[in-house]
Amino acid sequence: MLIFAYLLPWITGTIWLVWLESFSAQRLQVNLPRALGYGFFLGYFLCSTAIWLLYTMFGQLSATMVSGLLLLLSVLGFFLSWRKHHHGQLTISGKATDIKGWDRWLALLLLTLIIIHLAAAAYDAYSRPLLPWDAWTTWTYRAKIWFLSQELSPFVSTDAWLNTTNPGVYTIPAHNYPAIVSLMQLWPVMLHGQWNDALAIFPGLLAGVALVLALYGQGRSLGWPPLLLIAGVYLLISIPLLDTHLALPGYADLWLGGFAGLGFIALLQWSQSRDRTQLLIGLLFLGLGIFVKREGSLWLMMGLLFVTVQVLSWKLLLAMTASMALAILSGYSLVDLPWLGQIGYADSTFYLSRLGTITLRPQDVSSAIITNLFSNSNWNLLYFYLCASLLLVLLRGKQGAKCPMMSFILLLTAVITTVFFLSAEGEWVKDSTAFGRLLLQVLPALIFVLQLNWQALFRQPATAQADEKR
Repeated sequence: MLIFAYLLPWITGTIWLVWLESFSAQRLQVNLPRALGYGFFLGYFLCSTAIWLLYTMFGQLSATMVSGLLLLLSVLGFFLSWRKHHHGQLTISGKATDIKGWDRWLALLLLTLIIIHLAAAAYDAYSRPLLPWDAWTTWTYRAKIWFLSQELSPFVSTDAWLNTTNPGVYTIPAHNYPAIVSLMQLWPVMLHGQWNDALAIFPGLLAGVALVLALYGQGRSLGWPPLLLIAGVYLLISIPLLDTHLALPGYADLWLGGFAGLGFIALLQWSQSRDRTQLLIGLLFLGLGIFVKREGSLWLMMGLLFVTVQVLSWKLLLAMTASMALAILSGYSLVDLPWLGQIGYADSTFYLSRLGTITLRPQDVSSAIITNLFSNSNWNLLYFYLCASLLLVLLRGKQGAKCPMMSFILLLTAVITTVFFLSAEGEWVKDSTAFGRLLLQVLPALIFVLQLNWQALFRQPATAQADEKR
């Protein structure tokens, strides 16, 4: 039953990703690794939504009803995909690319190291007790309460809890965090029938496998050489901070890395291939990230800005920037949008939708950031590689790929500057907690940018049509 619990959402999400991929105007084949990687996160989101929806409708937690709904969705998605295939518009290829010569031995070495990393993380995830702080105070704690009570009991502030006599109401400091990750952890134990910390958080390790597949698949869709794809996967899986979150799963940052990180990769892929399906998937995943963690709103806004930069001319962008500056100076820069809430700037405060507000409190944390990126061991040599490759791309004037990559990096730098240099959040940089976890949420996209840089420097420009040949 546990294998069924872990795989059913994955299968459901993959089938629907295959269906989405079938609408691409530039490819006749669905990249199976990419569909599996993105499908995992979409499937677990659908599973969590199904748990909440069925509980809202029938007032009970039922693994049977959730399984039935996921199976129904899988059948429906398979039927829609089959119709595409039946009309000759869709084929699925999982054929491995042939590697010859010394590249083969180096690829085998890297694959072995990747498997070792994942196997060691799997052993730790299953054998160690629940250790991550936010897991046993928030994410997994809520899932355990819900399982033991067989109700999706509400969590409120301490004051509200002290003033209620309802025994089914609970309190935690982070009572207003989104519920999706806790529901993801609730799903396996619902089918298992008994609470087990390791079984509840184990999908977090599977999320690492999905990240590997998605990163490999997106590079493959651009026709990159196999060794570059495998090297990027190894670089991702060998990052110490990511390894820690895989070996000690339970945090939400790894899940947001799947939605925000893979969402940005899809947008970067779209910037190269102009495949509108990837644009849709990228925005969809960034939008779903809002329901995973509050920082998802921040990444969605950054994604929308990235798309805006790519589709508008420089003259129009400059005009929009000047208009925004004028609006801030005149005090008319705060808007209230449906579903998103207040967005803008007023009275020395940035209003960032569901993320909350950031009050200006400038502080110099440059030395702490440099230490986090280049001195601490959380990232290996990732940011040395990234800075060197960006500098080489600029010096060699690779205009074709430079604009999307530089746009992404500049927007990410603007986010970091706003959050940590201009607000009280800068205090979190000094103890290497929130800063590292924030960057972990976009780590897959940073690896993809590094691969884009390498491709721009040392290979011929890739085309989306190359995917059709595999």
